[in-house]
Amino acid sequence: MANSRIYNSNIGAASGILGGIPLPVDADGGVALGVLPVGTVLEVRTRNTTYTVIPQASGEMMIWGHPDYCPEPMLTAGLGCVHVTGVVREGYVAPGMRLSFPKGERRVQTSRIVAIQLSRKN
Repeated sequence: MANSRIYNSNIGAASGILGGIPLPVDADGGVALGVLPVGTVLEVRTRNTTYTVIPQASGEMMIWGHPDYCPEPMLTAGLGCVHVTGVVREGYVAPGMRLSFPKGERRVQTSRIVAIQLSRKN
């Protein structure tokens, strides 16, 4: 995947750089959403859907991409991921985990994250 802008969970995240732009990627290939500059556009690809996630100045995240849960951009607090053990880690996304966010009275859990792509840094 040379020169790719996609972090694939099958390769290491040694440099922490996606598409030539520094991104705070940890050893597991995950991204702490709270340290991203406001307006950074991430594409989080799961096995079934691609979501767009943008940090807001309020600390909330704008998310969209699922035809039923978030077909239009929506603000949400508490976006994160769910580990295979079921533990929710808010403010963090990583390949191999499930994207998770509150929607009304319930918490949506997606299929497993397969890639995180930095689409644009504002």
